[in-house]
Amino acid sequence: MPRTLIAAAVLLALTTVFNAQTPSESKKKEAAEKFAAETLEFLRETSADVGNMRSIENRISFNAELASLMWFRDDKEARAMYAAVISDFRQLLTDYDQMLNAPNIATADDDSAGGFIMGGSRSPVERKFRVAMAVRQQIAMSLAEHEPDMAYGFFADSLNLITDPERRKQQESGDTYFEFQLITQIAASNTSKASKFAVDSLKEGFQYQHIDLLRKIYAKDTDKGIELGSAILSRIRSDRSKIKSGYLYSSLLSFGDENLEASKKSGRKPVYSQNDLRDIADLFGQMVLDNTSEDASPESWADQIGKFSPSRAAQIRAKFPERKGGTAIGANSVPKTVERGSGVDNETGVNANTSDPERETRELRAKAEKDTMDKVMGMTDKPLPDEERAKIVAEARKIISQTPGKERKLTGLSLLAAQVARAGDKALAAEIMRDAERLVNPQPKNYRDFLYSWMLASGFAEADPDKAFPLLDDVISRANETLAAFVKVAEFIDTADELIDNGEVQVGAFGGSMITSMTKELGIANGTISALVKADFARTRALTNRFDRTEIRVLAKMMVLRAILDDKRPNADGSEPAQDAPAAAAVPVRSRVD
Repeated sequence: MPRTLIAAAVLLALTTVFNAQTPSESKKKEAAEKFAAETLEFLRETSADVGNMRSIENRISFNAELASLMWFRDDKEARAMYAAVISDFRQLLTDYDQMLNAPNIATADDDSAGGFIMGGSRSPVERKFRVAMAVRQQIAMSLAEHEPDMAYGFFADSLNLITDPERRKQQESGDTYFEFQLITQIAASNTSKASKFAVDSLKEGFQYQHIDLLRKIYAKDTDKGIELGSAILSRIRSDRSKIKSGYLYSSLLSFGDENLEASKKSGRKPVYSQNDLRDIADLFGQMVLDNTSEDASPESWADQIGKFSPSRAAQIRAKFPERKGGTAIGANSVPKTVERGSGVDNETGVNANTSDPERETRELRAKAEKDTMDKVMGMTDKPLPDEERAKIVAEARKIISQTPGKERKLTGLSLLAAQVARAGDKALAAEIMRDAERLVNPQPKNYRDFLYSWMLASGFAEADPDKAFPLLDDVISRANETLAAFVKVAEFIDTADELIDNGEVQVGAFGGSMITSMTKELGIANGTISALVKADFARTRALTNRFDRTEIRVLAKMMVLRAILDDKRPNADGSEPAQDAPAAAAVPVRSRVD
């Protein structure tokens, strides 16, 4: 991608220009320029690794993620990169389509039947075609983070490359679930577009996923949530005959009820008014009376419907008398109750009129933990006397030592050590990390051991980076052995060459947002990588090259690049990124698409 790299060179070489060229500012500018050049070199190195992959499906998938990362610095260049990715994909799909329609197409390969990703018996070309469809999902998800219209358009239009009407129809049917995933991804950055696409999808009928989208969109944008809610209500009013599940009505009614109650406290306009909920209950009740629900006894819904439409509930009870032994209760229909006068919870058997000592103890402990951690997080807000800081740290260490579970202990100790280090007491931070080190197996064998090792390295990344680098180097070396063994076993099982093809893991075969999720949603990974990059970018780059397998090596590099380039992402704890993050110093930040 020479054109891409030239543009990247120009962009990454740009630095913030200050009017006052003091010696301090000059050094900052020099450091920023050096970091920009190193980032460009790292980007070029990652691009070369992608180009060396044997699988075209992997090359397309990873190049889509590179384009996504470029978007944070130059959306124009990123569009050009996506155009190249889409062109490559279209050619790939066209080739497979022609092979599938060829008169001498090979039949299912009996020797490789029963693949464990696609399942069943398929011809080699059919399996390749299915992988290509998964790559299509990866491209769409990658685009959705930045350009919803382009993502949705690509996903819909690419189906036209499938010339066989029956095969295209089958693919359209299989796209339904992923379409909701795509809209959900779009909702994270652009609720207006997500609401529009969700409304359009109602043409195919009202489904459970619409309720999930409604909840997410309303949480981010009240008006767009109400707009989608109105479209859903209009849809079920106009064509209720297609709704065969009482649980679908029940879920919508439950959401509307909860949302209305919450709106009374928050002051936000609810999705549905009391009258709207009565209409939904009436429609629900009519379906129950018609006895067309496929998943519950008719009388099981009466109580929920009765909250908003008592007359409908009365009709249901009259038509479907309560069965002997009690009414079958549908999910979401009746909340747990307390028997009148007894004070006994009919679900748990606990006396509701008396206190629960264990619960009170848990609540007091939770409050003490929160108060202590608030003090820990506040240690860097203003200078504290040594005695006061020591008291806070001692209290926190005591609480952490009494916390059940290694994972929670490691998290607490790492956070405490990082805060102590930021407060300037490196010796105490090192002492705290020694406590954490005792909890971790120095020779990790199973996934939990590797997780704990990563958490320990995360703590060292903030408190003492010089210890984090050799620890991670050793962990990666051990992980290479485990990954090599995994690939060997996968090759042994994967007779259909679905997961491993020509010795390379088919990352694109998993589809969806796998690559983006691996580089974006690993929680503490972003903060840890940013800390390592800030401490020593060269050593961080060297760590990524310690992975033997190209696929894993590229994923690791893209994680580092995202931590650098996507400097507007919140940190793992939800806070805003630090203003002195390396990426912020390297290049001006463009506004992200809303």
